[in-house]
Amino acid sequence: QEEEFFIRLMAKKKGTPNKTDAPPPSDSNDIIPLEQGWSKINAGGVQPFLNRIDNLDEKKFQLKSIPQTEYAETYDTIFNMCIQREPFNFSEPLYNKHSEALVDYNNRIVIPAIKEAREKHALAFLQEWVRRWRCNRWIVDGMRRMFMYLDRFYVPNSEDLKNTSEQGYALYKQHVFDEFKVAARDAVLDAIRREREKEVQDRDLLKDAIAVFVELGQKLTKVDLGLYKEDFEEHFIRATKEFYRVKSRSWLDQDSCPDYMQKAETCVQEEERRLASYIHPSSKDLLMTSTRDELLKEHQDELLSKSSGIAALLEKEAKSDLARMYRLYESVDNGLRPVADAMSRHVATLGHNFINQSKQSQTTDREHKLVLNLISLHERFHGIVQNNFQNAQVFQKALKEAFEDFINKEYYTSNLLAKFINDVLRKGSKVAVNDFEKTLDHVVMLYGYIRDKDIFERDYQLYLSNRLLQALSTSEQAEKRMIGKLKTECGYQWTSKLEGMFKDVQLSNELMEGWRNGIGAQSPIELTVNVCTTGCWPTSSVSTVTQPPEIQTVCEQFKSFYLVKHHGRRLVWRMDQGKADVQVLFSESVKKILNVTTYQMMILLLFNGTRSNPKLTFRQIADQTQVPTDDLQTHLLSLAHPKVRVLVKTPNSNKVEDNHTFAINPKYKNNFYRVKIPLLMKLAKTDRQKAEMERAQNTRRRHQIDASIVRIMKTRKTLKHMNLLTEVVDQLKARFQPSGNDIKKRIESLIEQEYLERDENDRSTYNYKA
Repeated sequence: QEEEFFIRLMAKKKGTPNKTDAPPPSDSNDIIPLEQGWSKINAGGVQPFLNRIDNLDEKKFQLKSIPQTEYAETYDTIFNMCIQREPFNFSEPLYNKHSEALVDYNNRIVIPAIKEAREKHALAFLQEWVRRWRCNRWIVDGMRRMFMYLDRFYVPNSEDLKNTSEQGYALYKQHVFDEFKVAARDAVLDAIRREREKEVQDRDLLKDAIAVFVELGQKLTKVDLGLYKEDFEEHFIRATKEFYRVKSRSWLDQDSCPDYMQKAETCVQEEERRLASYIHPSSKDLLMTSTRDELLKEHQDELLSKSSGIAALLEKEAKSDLARMYRLYESVDNGLRPVADAMSRHVATLGHNFINQSKQSQTTDREHKLVLNLISLHERFHGIVQNNFQNAQVFQKALKEAFEDFINKEYYTSNLLAKFINDVLRKGSKVAVNDFEKTLDHVVMLYGYIRDKDIFERDYQLYLSNRLLQALSTSEQAEKRMIGKLKTECGYQWTSKLEGMFKDVQLSNELMEGWRNGIGAQSPIELTVNVCTTGCWPTSSVSTVTQPPEIQTVCEQFKSFYLVKHHGRRLVWRMDQGKADVQVLFSESVKKILNVTTYQMMILLLFNGTRSNPKLTFRQIADQTQVPTDDLQTHLLSLAHPKVRVLVKTPNSNKVEDNHTFAINPKYKNNFYRVKIPLLMKLAKTDRQKAEMERAQNTRRRHQIDASIVRIMKTRKTLKHMNLLTEVVDQLKARFQPSGNDIKKRIESLIEQEYLERDENDRSTYNYKA
């Protein structure tokens, strides 16, 4: 408003000058000499103005502005002296006089006042430092108004001249700021140090003292925050680092990990409050990074490895301390990675210990202690990752890597996991789970950590086939929920086979209903058949055995019945997979119904025609049944086992030779009329089955590698050897980890089969042959 008043005043007296063109020079009769004019300006305007600012406190000065009459008379004099004709145009001398007045005031009043305050104490010094800066802002603004004509017409037409405002700030920097900036900075830094030592400080004063560094730089062209950063921030950050370097070392030597983190978190929070209160926001990143680096990053390895460190916190499930550790290191550059790695190592160690304990146990893991321990371990640390580590990706990955490390050392864990879920889903299981749905989720998660998933899938499929064919599933809904979870984890390719198995069982039930309502109703033998589609069910070699005459008729009838409904199909009887109820007359007074395997049924039926000679040798039984030797030995020994004794073996031993004899035990006793005969698994059979399953597994893998190579080459047409290996591994890694040697062998095989060919000019390049 005052500036507008001056312009209106000049318009009234002389006419408003154009902003770009200087007003016309005055006549010689109106010439004002330099000394006379400056004496009037200085005595009537500049000095009264400076004295008023120096003598009035801030509040009074803000309430009482400079009289407009003084401004008007001073401005009018300056105006007249600047529009005089040469050599009486005193624009340049007046510009210099303006600077000299400010320098004189600073040297005569400001510097002595600040020096006097410095001699008293730091508080008085900072108060005077702040007061004199505020006074300087008023002085520069007031002087700018008095010498406004210079800024409008003289400075724009002169080279390398600052306007009066910037000149005022430049002079203050040169004569006042530069002399006391070190002392002011040291006083502020000492106050901050004391505040960090829990001494109460005047935060408003500190904010104003720091603002001098910021505001002065902003008033100067091309300086801005450079002044603050060079003269204050750099030293402030250095002092911060040194303070926390000493403190952190002291705390680390005497405190536990949780106590240290509490102190570190308090320090971080206090620095954030300082930023909000009086530190300039531009220092936020440097200040917080320096604080966290000295308190956390520099000592991270030592802190985590303390006896009370990450391992102890995880073991005790110290949730609040773990959450605090996450909060602290989340903002440290790459700070979460070491924490995640430490957690991964801890989890892997626990997992290896569980597996080693399981292996060293003398008894079989019928109670599934290992799998239950792994589920508990996963549930525990999955909860920590979700709740205390905010489900951060780096911790998810670390947990995954830990479980993959010990689960994939060998197939031991994978086999037990498949066996565990079999017992959970099996009717009559003694495995107790608190939360069935959550148990399935954790099993699927553990399955997800298995690299060679086809091993688990093979075992799971074998167990599922047994549950379905023997009607041992707890419920169809539970089975389908499990398959749904597996499908989510691994996709449709494998689970489609499991769903096909359920479909076969359903269709077989419908088929048997039609059988029983038709031809089956006339048969003296009650027959139940499951028709299993090849490809959906676990495959193994099929042995051709001789069906007993007692069941040949009904088997042929069923075959005819089935083929009428399904033309062009072929039925193969799997006598090694079924069960039968056989009524056995041990003596005139002992008659029992035995629930046995179909192989055992075939053995028992041989004794129907042996009344004259009730004994049969092993060789006779083998010739008449054509059952494979290993299977036959296992089933015979199961019937002759001392705890069963359906058959009497001579000699009574656990070895079977061709001349050893077997006979129905006439002294058989059992309190139950219906008796289930358990099948004993011999080591020889287990080894043979393992070898057979291994061969089948390798065959499936070879086919999968072949299919992957052909798919890739059909798309690419031409590909380098190493690129082909990489793409094959990427395609198959979700199922298993193929070795480079296996892939190379399959490439050679496909070249022989003329699916591929080597490039004539580059032997390491393959071409697809359509």
